[in-house]
Amino acid sequence: MILIKFRRIWEIAYPIVIGSIAQNLLSVTDTAFIGRLDEVSLGATALGGVFYVSVMMLGLGFSIGIQVIVARRRGEGRSDSIGQVLHHALYFMIPFVLLLWMLFRKTGSDILSLLVRSPDVLEATIDFFDMRITGILFGFMLYVCQAFFVGIAQTKFISYVTGLMVVVNIVLDWVMIFGHAGFETMGIRGAALASVISEAVAVVVYVTYIYRRQNFRQYRIFRKLRYVPAEMRNLLKISVPASLQNFLSVASWFIFFIMVEKLGEQALAVSNIGRSLYMLFLLPVWGFASAVNSLVSYSIGCRKPLLTFPIIGKVTALTAVSIIVLEAFAFVFSDFVTAIYTDIPSLIEPTKNVMPAICISALVFGTGFVCFNAVSGTGNTHIALMLEIIATLIYLVITVLAVDSWGWGIIYVWLVDGIYGVVMAAFSLAYLFAGTWMKK
Repeated sequence: MILIKFRRIWEIAYPIVIGSIAQNLLSVTDTAFIGRLDEVSLGATALGGVFYVSVMMLGLGFSIGIQVIVARRRGEGRSDSIGQVLHHALYFMIPFVLLLWMLFRKTGSDILSLLVRSPDVLEATIDFFDMRITGILFGFMLYVCQAFFVGIAQTKFISYVTGLMVVVNIVLDWVMIFGHAGFETMGIRGAALASVISEAVAVVVYVTYIYRRQNFRQYRIFRKLRYVPAEMRNLLKISVPASLQNFLSVASWFIFFIMVEKLGEQALAVSNIGRSLYMLFLLPVWGFASAVNSLVSYSIGCRKPLLTFPIIGKVTALTAVSIIVLEAFAFVFSDFVTAIYTDIPSLIEPTKNVMPAICISALVFGTGFVCFNAVSGTGNTHIALMLEIIATLIYLVITVLAVDSWGWGIIYVWLVDGIYGVVMAAFSLAYLFAGTWMKK
């Protein structure tokens, strides 16, 4: 059947993969530009960036709920109710985002002050985060728009919009970080502002396209804007656990960088480059994870839940091959790859040394994450949250012990991410093969 063919999987995944390439180029360009400043700025953007992404994961988790329900409604032949799903997502998200913005504008610097030891890194991290958090509404809106396109299996437009976003970000990085074209030299604050503006541009393009597209009228978006309590309860039932799960996932990574900061400013700077490389290796993962999530949900909507297992097998194989290809390129051209990120001599060799550990962790995590997204695709996001809590606790305990008790260096600390992926894959597959989700 078409649902389990490699071609069908790739049709859904490749636009998101391309979009992910563009999306992660935001991180690459920010890191590359800031990598020409100093170690402190490079380390600060790692901490500030991961802290910001931790907050944003609440929105990403909510978008997973949107995606699952949209795909399910499409599989059930109820496309005319998809607009209602998006409306209720916005009814909840907009006040929630405003609450988060006010909360972290007041408490963000205090939280960072408790965790970061280096005064220079702390000051730079707060500068970056205070500017970046101003764009939280645009970030959440991006997730809603992308969830809609993935849910209806029309993902090509995502790659176009994300490509535009990257172009805008690169230009603004150049003029704002270094003060070109008459702009003030803003350093890392310029990198944060550039990202905010580029995301705002993307949101405007998405909303305009959805509003003007004739064949989207079947979804009744921006029509019958009435509040239905049952619709909101259904959305929150799936989205809240997914939001908490994603928040825990990235918040644990923030703790990882806090522990790395204890190893020194150089280790933190190297880990920021490592973080960008890690995300590049995982470029295919986001597309394939979205594909497995959408296809599993769609197959359940079509009353064919047993298709879940061949879908997982084929998506996992495609994911592993794609990651290995990217990692092989990075090894062969390691000098070129490292030069993209920094020209600071003290960072070049340590970055090359940590690359093998990053490659191993990315491969293990990537395949585990695909299995985990199949669990989310079943709609049982409370189970996904439980799995995430278990994996996160194991991950954090080992990370803290590795730095504080075992005295591991930065290379071995990066391998801990691989353990996280193994735990995630094992528990996800155990749950899926148990089959209890098919009875719900």
